[in-house]
Amino acid sequence: MLFPSPNRKFNFMMSERGGELPPQEQSKPVEQRVEREIGNRELPIWEKMPEVVETLRNNNRLILVSETGSGKTTQVPQALWAEGFAERGKIFVVENRVAVAVEIAKRVAEEMKVRVGQEVGYLTGPEKKSDRDSRIVFMTSGVFKNIIRDDPKMEQASVVLFDEFDERYLLSDIGLALVEKAQDQGSEVKFGLMSATLNAQKFSDHFGGAPIVEVKGRPYPVEVHFSSERVDPRRMPEKAAELAVSIHQEHQGGDVLIFMPGKQEINATIDEMMKQKITGATILPLHSELSPQERHRIFEEQLGRKIIVSTNIAERGLTIDGVRYVIDSGLVRMNEYDPVADTTKLVVTSTAQDSLRQRQGRAGRTQPGECYFLITQDEFNRRSASTKPEIMRTSLREVVLQIKAMGYSREGDPIRLIDSPEKQNWKTAKNQLRLLGALNPEEETKLSEFGQKLAELSCDPREGTMLLRGCEMGCGREMAIVAAIRISRRLFYRPQAEVEQADAARKQFETSNLSDLLNLVNVYEQAERANFDSKWCRDNYVSWLALREVRQNYSQLMEQVKRLGYKVNKDKPAPEILCQAIAKGFPDKVFESAGRGWYKNKATNERAILGRESRVTGNCKR
Repeated sequence: MLFPSPNRKFNFMMSERGGELPPQEQSKPVEQRVEREIGNRELPIWEKMPEVVETLRNNNRLILVSETGSGKTTQVPQALWAEGFAERGKIFVVENRVAVAVEIAKRVAEEMKVRVGQEVGYLTGPEKKSDRDSRIVFMTSGVFKNIIRDDPKMEQASVVLFDEFDERYLLSDIGLALVEKAQDQGSEVKFGLMSATLNAQKFSDHFGGAPIVEVKGRPYPVEVHFSSERVDPRRMPEKAAELAVSIHQEHQGGDVLIFMPGKQEINATIDEMMKQKITGATILPLHSELSPQERHRIFEEQLGRKIIVSTNIAERGLTIDGVRYVIDSGLVRMNEYDPVADTTKLVVTSTAQDSLRQRQGRAGRTQPGECYFLITQDEFNRRSASTKPEIMRTSLREVVLQIKAMGYSREGDPIRLIDSPEKQNWKTAKNQLRLLGALNPEEETKLSEFGQKLAELSCDPREGTMLLRGCEMGCGREMAIVAAIRISRRLFYRPQAEVEQADAARKQFETSNLSDLLNLVNVYEQAERANFDSKWCRDNYVSWLALREVRQNYSQLMEQVKRLGYKVNKDKPAPEILCQAIAKGFPDKVFESAGRGWYKNKATNERAILGRESRVTGNCKR
């Protein structure tokens, strides 16, 4: 019998360390035996679980299309563990968001009746609870990239599950291509792609007819409503708040989940609800800048009905029990890349149909629900069917660097990507790496010695070049701070009700007219002298969570450069030296004054002006 009845319990022996003993050790006498039930057998995924397991047992790849709410994310890893897949290696589950990886790991550990960090763990970069005995490990795509870079044949894993793969995050695409490469080189690792809205046939064709398993049946029906007229995006917070208040006043029972594109719109929606003096409800924000404790409040019991206003962090993976009503702005904030200007902008854009359906499904997880789209039916039909893959809207220099660091190249030994950007984007990335000195001048399919060092850093090659050249110039510490700031979220926040106070607080840090980055270094150093005190952050309108992220990234970068053999300065270098080190990372972005506030790129003659927030007025001689 492939799967036991729901009442059967799994018996196995435990080591003193708390993890399951390897197969060769289980014959040793152990006094303690543990009985355990796993999983939630009421979820629809269990009807197809025998097929899921048999397919992976007999094949090295699987495409699982399972409707929202079916339980694929939490149940499939447990089923594979129960059927012995973890005896040969770990079961990795790759998630796209830190919050999802953490919360799902906690949910699975709870269902398996173990503490997080034992059989079930998570690795997300800033947060880690896993040890060598963990058999199911949830992780972000960035962590997985580092793991497979160090273990290209995936000898430590038996199965890699890519959850919600329809989102097509860059590092998930790269990670999947590297797993396929490992299989081609003889690795026994298996992989599965899981999603509710995946174009299964496209991926099956790409992977040579990989088997598809489909799971129908959302637990509960969802009634869908569309707006009768177009809503101006600027009025989305107001309209969403009005609808939420109306639902709260007219319908009994069931929490409300509102989707907004970003923190600013979330705060505006909450402000609109507060203006209407809503009572008998607890209003909770949900976005990436919240601490783990603040994020977890959405899962806890609150006074009255919960009204949660979230970014797309709640779109997939997370199950928020009690949600009955979804209000969707139909908007999302995502990166768009301009390869000509080599700039990435975070823009608010229309949500694709696959994501709209994911959001709709949040209303039917634990009870019948309703979804209110703040767009018309016609608008919905005109939306693109699927989310544009991140690899098609991002800089490729880090992708090229990491691929070459593993010994592959588009010219020699390529990896197979599902969707490949235009050839010009690859050429631009290669040219940028050439300017940074990362390519071997004699054989550009390979990295130079400097490029190999860049690939060891957890930042973009531009920031990495600043950092390593800064170490050579005696300003490595300051460049590590600059790099950490550039790869972290925005340090300052600016509440609408306290704009003047926030601007005044920021102005006190503006001690340099040579570089805005030097002023941000000043913020970090003053915070450091204040022991990164949370009150100091509040008084100066500095985000404590953003500062914590900068500290974590700074510490990680410092460890990496020291491991590479670089010495880090203790003395304070001159500001001009710092500017010269920063410029090392942007050799193709050096501008000189063209008069009347305009600047001209020395290489391309491109013209530009400084942003409104810039305090640069001085000239830095190189």
